[in-house]
Amino acid sequence: MTELSQLGTKLGITSPRVLRKAKEFSQLVDIRSSGSLSALKLPGSCKTVACIDLAASVCSSHVDKNAAVKVSGTTKKLYTMCLKTIESILDIQQIQTVRELAVQFGCTGAVTLAQQILKRYEDSQKVDGDDMDFSTSLFQGAALCAACKKLKIKLERGKLKEMCAVKKTCFEQLVTDMEKLADSIEGERKVLPTKRSKTLMDDIEGKMQEIPEKQQRKTQDDDNVDEDDEQVDYEEWKRKILENAARAQSNS
Repeated sequence: MTELSQLGTKLGITSPRVLRKAKEFSQLVDIRSSGSLSALKLPGSCKTVACIDLAASVCSSHVDKNAAVKVSGTTKKLYTMCLKTIESILDIQQIQTVRELAVQFGCTGAVTLAQQILKRYEDSQKVDGDDMDFSTSLFQGAALCAACKKLKIKLERGKLKEMCAVKKTCFEQLVTDMEKLADSIEGERKVLPTKRSKTLMDDIEGKMQEIPEKQQRKTQDDDNVDEDDEQVDYEEWKRKILENAARAQSNS
């Protein structure tokens, strides 16, 4: 078993596809590196672990960052520096959309709200004149976190934060700001008026209201009609109309 396969096993990565990609990254780093990586004076395994980590991310998998630091034989700070240096050497853009992150973390029910939160946050920052790249995993992940919390959908928040590669305080503050936007979006939904569709019974009741006026005009025009008989006829007519309407509604 090669060193790459052994390290992959320690990280829980056994997929041939991921390991092939990691090997490809490692070879490219050796070709393209101009001393920036060696200047960090890292253990030999650190570069390989970082390549496996990046390969897993590209292949929509996940490596536990704490495990990666331990296996790499260095500190978290140096491992992160190694990871970022290799990203730069390989020119890898680790950008994932809200939907891609939701699929990976099993919370697709929060996608729509997360996208709305991100759009509203982006609009608010444009008003302030800030020029930021909202397509990065940081903003995509924070929006998804805020949506999941609002909708009470389970999410591995720690792993998502690790993927964003930022300080915990920065990530949590951004999520808090986006949670406020989630509250306002949900509040707007609740006050929207709901239009009730008109039913057959609504039409019948409307007709019922018109009948007494017609009956009154008819009584005034015809003094020879007996009022009691007319009332009986009207009630019988109304009963049949309502029965027919109820029957038609039950058959629809």
